Amino acid sequence: MDDSQFLALLTDEDRERVTTHESRLLDRAVVDAADLMDNTPGDLVLDGSVRQEVRARLSVNALREQHRAWLEASSDRWITRQRRRARNRITAVPLLVCVLTWLAAAVYAVAAAKGWDHLRVHDRSNLSFSLGALLLAVSLSLVLWTWRRPTRTASARAKLHLTGAEDRLFLALRSEAESLLSTVLNERWEQSKSELAALDSRGAPNLVELESVNAVPSKSAREIYDFIGEHRASAIGISGTRGVGKTTLMQSVQNWNPENYIGVYVPVPVHYAAPEFFRMLFREVADAILKSNREGIAYLEQQNRVIRHPTDLVRLAVGPAFVLVGVILISYGRTTASSPVKLTDIPGLLLVFAGLGIAVVAALSSPAVRRAIREFMGPRYVERDISLAADALRALDYSATHQRLSKNAFVFKLFTMEDHEQLELAERELTHPELVLRFKNFVSSFIRTSPRQIIVALDELDKMEDGEDAVAFVNSIKDLLHIQGVHFLVSVSEDALHNFSLRGVPVRDVFDSSFDSIIPVQRFTAEESKNLLKSRVVGFPDPLALFCHAMSGGVPRDLIRVARECVRVAKESGSSVPVDRVVGTEVGRQARLVCEALAARMRQEQKPVATAFFEALPAMREAGDTAALVAAVEEVVQRIRIHLVGEYSQAEDAAVYLSCLATICQYFGVPRTNASWQRERDAGTSVRVAETVAEALELLRVDGGITMAALASIRADVANAVPTP
Repeated sequence: MDDSQFLALLTDEDRERVTTHESRLLDRAVVDAADLMDNTPGDLVLDGSVRQEVRARLSVNALREQHRAWLEASSDRWITRQRRRARNRITAVPLLVCVLTWLAAAVYAVAAAKGWDHLRVHDRSNLSFSLGALLLAVSLSLVLWTWRRPTRTASARAKLHLTGAEDRLFLALRSEAESLLSTVLNERWEQSKSELAALDSRGAPNLVELESVNAVPSKSAREIYDFIGEHRASAIGISGTRGVGKTTLMQSVQNWNPENYIGVYVPVPVHYAAPEFFRMLFREVADAILKSNREGIAYLEQQNRVIRHPTDLVRLAVGPAFVLVGVILISYGRTTASSPVKLTDIPGLLLVFAGLGIAVVAALSSPAVRRAIREFMGPRYVERDISLAADALRALDYSATHQRLSKNAFVFKLFTMEDHEQLELAERELTHPELVLRFKNFVSSFIRTSPRQIIVALDELDKMEDGEDAVAFVNSIKDLLHIQGVHFLVSVSEDALHNFSLRGVPVRDVFDSSFDSIIPVQRFTAEESKNLLKSRVVGFPDPLALFCHAMSGGVPRDLIRVARECVRVAKESGSSVPVDRVVGTEVGRQARLVCEALAARMRQEQKPVATAFFEALPAMREAGDTAALVAAVEEVVQRIRIHLVGEYSQAEDAAVYLSCLATICQYFGVPRTNASWQRERDAGTSVRVAETVAEALELLRVDGGITMAALASIRADVANAVPTP
């Protein structure tokens, strides 16, 4: 059902109510997002005009999945409410009759107790009428309670469902509002910024790895969504360099479409024992199923308590007490007079029947009785999910002990003979194959009765240092892959991707035989890097965003780290800092770190110290401007190639990386005005340089020669970088 079809079902009043509530959610999202943004650069003020502009741009159309889930939950809530109203109208007359019959029975009980003879309480017809009224009242009460309970339960569940969908929509709206606030403020900052390109931001609390509701859209995510949506079961590998966003992508898929999929995210420990890991996985899946139903936690807590509330104890005790008092009254009347109908019979019978009615209601309120009735009548899948998950968690968290005791006794006057036998059985801990089999049976039982499917994301597998450990792990989970209704996402190394790509070759490996597809996560483009930084920090100029992209190689994690270091430079300065100064500071810091790491490697290998290399380092530390820094870095590169390459491991890679830093500093470290940078962007030069250097850093993992060839392709663009007068 799309948005228009849902709105067409509503009355004008309900349609207006939904639209008004949607508008309130948008307003509240903007206010909360503005409260979270505690600082703005320069003279920018987060005033009412900014909020109004953000409110005008914010729309639920950008969040189709969350908005559609909210509309579907609203539709369910509206339908259940209409059904409940219809049932209430149908039961209005029987409810009135029920009240009148209880009232008639109560009046007769009071008359009998007070001895009102003018009401002819001893008349058999009145006695029969009162008993019939009492039985009718009890029967109608039970029938009405049974008739109205399904709609009340469905209405309560629809309300909980709507609350959850509304919370998810609000979080997505607030995240979108935060991005729009940064965008609007950046636009105003672009209009008011100084002539010289400078960094104005001195605080960026969002320049960290956040578990955002809205991840950056990517081709890899769309491929995964399409693959899962088109298949009933799948095993998908996610490959990419560290920091490229595999975890963010997996968490995004985990939270995708919660109405139809239950997501489970499990980081795989580097060192693990198979039984312990499968027990943890089993528990996480059961816990996710339980938490996906809001009443699941309360249900589990209630099941663990015999008396869930003081009223339960009262309800269980009142019925038997009424029956006992009624029997005592009837028995007492029989012993004090000889007339066939006693005055104590009427209140005694009323108490007995009332006690029986209360006892029946109390029994129906018992979870055990309700569960037995649901199982007998065919329970709905929600109750099955909760019960199945609760039983699995209980079996995983506790060990069961079964006892059986039999006792025989024979007594004859003073002679006694007895014997007893006791058998105690304690469940042993499941072995790994038994645990796997029980997990498969558990998941199969859930899928068989539930319309939802399960997405299991297994992360951190690519961090296993030993490839044999990763292969052993994949072999251990092969039995779980391709269970109907279950989709597995596993982060794997790039070597696994390469081996999977060679699956046409006769040599096959465990990854080829285990996964349906391995999807690579691509690094960011320059435009994606710029959009990410613009959405998280205000006052961050475009040239500096391209610089961060080049320094990070398009890897999101490194991109955020470099941007955070740039903001730190402005924060330490206390004022706006020109882009060329920020670039020089960050390139110099990174170059010194590389040289220090190379010196540490030289000491570790215990080879003769290259004095010429260390003599070139002071010039790099003392460089006064970016031109002097570039010259010092290039001199260090030359001395590494002359004195260290061939003698020390990774010396060649260090020289190539320093060459990349020199190229970046030579282009982005030139003082320019905003107009000059705009001309570079219009010509496509700045984006081309940033993309080429980022690709060169990516190729450094393959071969340094390819990296130097890539840098040579932009030598002309870098050489033409002239400071703006």
